Order: sequence, then C-alpha cells, then structure tokens
Amino acid sequence: MLSYAGIKNPYAIGTYGVEKNAKALQRYRFIHESLLRIAAGHLPARENWDLKVALGKHLYEDAEAADRLRVRITELRTSSAVLNHEPDAALSLLMEELIQARNDLELAIGIYEVVKPALLQVYRNHLATTQQIVDQPTIRLLRTVVLDLEEQLAWGQEMIGHLQSSGIYDDQGGEFKARLTGFLQAAGGIDGSQPKTAALPHRWRSQQPYTLPLRSVRDPRNMGPATWARTSVAVAPDDPVRQKLFDKMRVRQEEMTAAELIAAVLFSQKNMPWEFYRDLARHLWDEVRHALFGQAALESEGVDWMSRPQYTSDYDVNAPKIPGAQYAWLSIGIEEGAMKRPGKAGEYEFCRDEAKHPLMAQFQDYDWADEVVHANLGRKWTTDLIGEDIGFVREIAKQELDHFWKEVREAERQWKEREESIS
Repeated sequence: MLSYAGIKNPYAIGTYGVEKNAKALQRYRFIHESLLRIAAGHLPARENWDLKVALGKHLYEDAEAADRLRVRITELRTSSAVLNHEPDAALSLLMEELIQARNDLELAIGIYEVVKPALLQVYRNHLATTQQIVDQPTIRLLRTVVLDLEEQLAWGQEMIGHLQSSGIYDDQGGEFKARLTGFLQAAGGIDGSQPKTAALPHRWRSQQPYTLPLRSVRDPRNMGPATWARTSVAVAPDDPVRQKLFDKMRVRQEEMTAAELIAAVLFSQKNMPWEFYRDLARHLWDEVRHALFGQAALESEGVDWMSRPQYTSDYDVNAPKIPGAQYAWLSIGIEEGAMKRPGKAGEYEFCRDEAKHPLMAQFQDYDWADEVVHANLGRKWTTDLIGEDIGFVREIAKQELDHFWKEVREAERQWKEREESIS
C-alpha cells in the first residue's frame, strides 16, 4: 500500500477522541510509574537472582514507557499538571495491594499474570481501534511498549512456572492473584472501560505501607551467605594477573548491591521531578547490567560464583541513611571518585593490556562509560536531594565513605581471621 505511507484503514472512525485518549493514556502512565516504584521497593527484598535482574530491566522499561506517555498526554490538550495525579481510587488500591506481595512467587504472579497481561491486551485493542492517521503518535509509542511487554511476559511465565515447581511455596499464589484480579475489575480494567460499581473494595493487606528491608536478601538455598567482605573466587589462580582479573569479575558481579541501594533511593524519595525517577531507573538498570557483566565473565571462565558469599554492603551499610546521603555516597563518593586515574580507565586498560581478556575488556569499557553518566547524574540530583551546593555534597560523601570503609574493613578482617582458622 503506497498511499497514506502504508497506514491501513485510513477511512475508519476511531474509538478514541482526544479527551478519551488522554484519559486512557493517563491511566497507562500511572500504571507504569506504579510498577516502577513497586519493582524498586521489592528489588532488595526478593530472593531469586534472576527475578532481581528482571525487576531491574523491567522497571527501566516501565520508566521509558511512562516518559513517552507523559509527552503524548500533554499533546492531547491536557495540562502537565495532571501528570502526577492518581486517575482512579480503585486503580491506586490495586497498586497498593500489589506491593504487599510477600514472596517472589506472589510478586511474579501479580506483575506477570495479572497487571501486565491486562496491559498488553488493552494496548493491542487500543492499537487496533484508534484512528490510524490521527493517533499515529500513540500507535508508534504503544507498539514499542507492546514489544517490551511481550518479552517481559514470556520471561515472567517461565519464572512463575519455575517458582511454582520449586517446592518452596505451600501457597501457589492463587488467593493473591484472585484478590488482585478483583481490584482490577473494580477499577473497570486497565483503561476503565469495563463496568464499575459504586462500592469500592476494602483494603486487604495494605492497611500498613510497604517498607524496605534493612538487609538485602539473597536466595539461601542456592547462593552463598550475605557478607560485607569481598571474598573473590573459591580457588584463586596462581598467576597474579589472572587473580586480579578474577577479582575484578567478582566485583562487577557484586554490583547488584549498588542497584539495590539505588532502588531504595528511588522508592523512598518523594516529591522529586519525574525526570529524577526516570534517571534513577536508568542508573539502577546500569548497575544490574554491571552485575551481569561479572556473572557472564565468571561463567565464561567456568567459575561457580553463585555458591560464594554474596557481597551486600553497599545496600546494608547505607540502609539506615536518608536517600540524599545514600545517593551522594554512591554517585559522588564512589562513581565521581572513580573518574580519577587509575579508576575506571585503569580497570579497562588492565583487562585489555595486561590480562588480555577481550570479553572483560569490553565489559570494563562500557562500565567506564556508564560511570561517567552516573557521576553526572550525581552532580545533577544530589544538590536537590540534600539542598546544598556540590561542594557541601562532596563533603557529605567523603564522611559517608569514611564510615562505610570502616564497616567493610572490619568485616574483611573478620572474614580473613575466619578463613585462616579454617585452613
């Protein structure tokens, strides 16, 4: 079809006028932003490593979807003032109940069997029934989100099957799914187009707000214990260059704890501009990817990293602090500090020139690039979080670093004494 640039059904009248479209997109935006916050809140609390990884990836994709929806909503004769409003009390209750998931299985069911399948169904219907010329910007936006959702749901169904067959859970999540489905129905579905009643449902678990754990969680059945000490690999290579290389692989793999700390900041910090949450979602996903750099590098060398003790101090030591101090510690204290040589440049050059490990060199090359971005994000947001200039923030970061290293070095001393007593 050459006419209409290939757009099909140009004469059909669409379901969505401007006002109806804006209202639907406003609900979509709210759901994606809520899912972003829910995933951030649960990232430190969930056991399964692969679920943690997926939460990091999917919350970033939710942030990207919400960001594009925000732009489109304001193009539909809608004030940007509505972008922080909750569009439906029952929809808000659904999200407040979803965050009350009590284990990995419940969370996976809530996201990947209730909310996101319903989103996908509504988006496909929106794409099919909106006027194909007038609403082409929405169509293009939703097509991208649909691709992400299809990939997320294929993964999510596999994860749910794995968790249900693991023998860990007596309750297979049926009641949680039924309750959430009821809340979704009370909201008239994702887009509010289904029949609703005037009787709003009562709270189930959400009488008390969800709170972050004070210690990040690792799977006790499949992973080594959480520790504040760096423990490298079980059997260190005799070659000192290879030993240093493996140490770097492990440090990368352990960056999940940095992602968990950003998740805490994202979840806890209220009343920031939307761009703050979008930027931190990207920062968080970068740190998860860095953990995957280490995982992939170790596995390429046949190293069993999962049974080793799991380093969690970035989150655990910083958990009692306010979000501004947490983010200053990471983005200014650690990541801005890594811009000084040898720092990140030295790590990359070592892997490239001394260890001559092409995979790890490429990982370190991109790790370095990401950290430049993160240091810039720190300078962008920590002054707003703390309410002082960057010089003052750097002083805070320095003090927080001093406290952190004191805790970690004590943990490493105790670990070394333990290892020596065993040997």
